[in-house]
Amino acid sequence: MAVQGQRFMTKTQHYRKVTKPLLERKRRARMNLYLDELKDLIVDTMDAQGEQVSKLEKADILELTVNYLKAQQQQRVAHPQSPPPANQVNLDKFRAGYTQAAYEVSHIFSTVPGLDLKFGTHLMKQLGHQLKDIKQEEYSTEMEDPQEPVNLADQKRSKSPQEEDIIPHGEDVWRPW
Repeated sequence: MAVQGQRFMTKTQHYRKVTKPLLERKRRARMNLYLDELKDLIVDTMDAQGEQVSKLEKADILELTVNYLKAQQQQRVAHPQSPPPANQVNLDKFRAGYTQAAYEVSHIFSTVPGLDLKFGTHLMKQLGHQLKDIKQEEYSTEMEDPQEPVNLADQKRSKSPQEEDIIPHGEDVWRPW
């Protein structure tokens, strides 16, 4: 029962009176949060460049951000960066891990009874081709980078008879594409 003289609020009236102001307040708070973060970044950057800034208005923050981004964009166009050199340590670790994994697969196929020998041979050939490709890619990358001396004697290591069976010689690599 409604009290005399009191009217119920419709959904539209409720939205206009209650929900919309709350949503607008949240939107403004979010904008101010990110403007404060931008301000902190700008102040830190300007301090690093030797400029002191005491107070920035919102328009100043946006203006300085746009100017900074434009300068960065022009710098990228004027001085394009070459791709970073291959990280030799990571490549060595990857190759060592790959070789160890291939050895483990070979060990499993040789010790577990009932596994298909033809499939195992095919799998080991594929692993060997991939290892060969990794080594060729590493060698070609080193030849492109004349800044670092290449010592192939350090990179070679003795192979066990099992590993020599892994790497086939002179066969084409099968690829699924």
